[in-house]
Amino acid sequence: MADQQAPSARPTAADPTASDPTTVAPASAEPATAHRTTTVEKGRFTAAHCTCGWRGPARRARSKARTDGTEHEASP
Repeated sequence: MADQQAPSARPTAADPTASDPTTVAPASAEPATAHRTTTVEKGRFTAAHCTCGWRGPARRARSKARTDGTEHEASP
């Protein structure tokens, strides 16, 4: 694997915004306050975690942890 090089940090032609500092990247479709949840497994338990810092209770059923996360995303 000695012939492979690590990717450089320099901008490339594939990234048009890298060479032009006046170009603004398009805004995402979701507002900045949107909640994004994932499930995290630890041992026999699964819990939903959110980007806002919220963490659901540990559950043995993955489906219940996913439901906790979905309900959290739906709440204001």
